[in-house]
Amino acid sequence: MNEFPYDASYAPALPVCTVTFSVASTGNKISLQAVLDTGADATLIPLDFLQQLGSRRAIEVGLRSQWGERRDVFFHLVDVQIGEIMLPGVYVVGDDLGNEVVLGRDVINRLRLLLDGPESVTKILLTGEKPRQSRR
Repeated sequence: MNEFPYDASYAPALPVCTVTFSVASTGNKISLQAVLDTGADATLIPLDFLQQLGSRRAIEVGLRSQWGERRDVFFHLVDVQIGEIMLPGVYVVGDDLGNEVVLGRDVINRLRLLLDGPESVTKILLTGEKPRQSRR
């Protein structure tokens, strides 16, 4: 099991985890804190980080924000690793405006995830693993 404390610099505290992104063709890797957003369709990574990885644009798509405005963005193909869990070949949005990594449902729905609000911890379980009881 991988456990990550909530980020208490937000009010209310925010579920986060550490994610390693890599690009197979360059061999480059970068580990970043990601916000877990169950309301986001896709994973967003600031373009600066994708450029550090040597990622290239793959597909142009339209993206609609929670406020309803639409803009064109590019998907980039990266590998996503959280602890021992490897998710190869994930299309992520290159975000040219934001500065936070947002892990969306395209990744979250592939994980066994427990957002433990009372304990302020995110738990990501391996396949077949059972969550441990709270210490309270």
